[in-house]
Amino acid sequence: MFLLGILLAPLLWMLFATLPAMEFQSGWIGLLVAGMLVGVGTRYGSGCTSGHGVCGISRLSPRSIVATVAFMVAGFATVYVLRHLLGG
Repeated sequence: MFLLGILLAPLLWMLFATLPAMEFQSGWIGLLVAGMLVGVGTRYGSGCTSGHGVCGISRLSPRSIVATVAFMVAGFATVYVLRHLLGG
């Protein structure tokens, strides 16, 4: 039901309000792949980045601390590769 809501919400929103024009450099396929990777990562990481970073660290959960450090390192590496090595 949750996935159905995710898919239908933008369509229902378009019926009642106009959406601002959006332009994506990576294209729709790139956005779809990125979204799928977020879902897979959330499943394998036993929670989302916000859950680990806010709730887990405040509870001093070792698993959340390690997960948050891993998220941050992966984010830093991604930005470095995209901006400095690939010239984006």
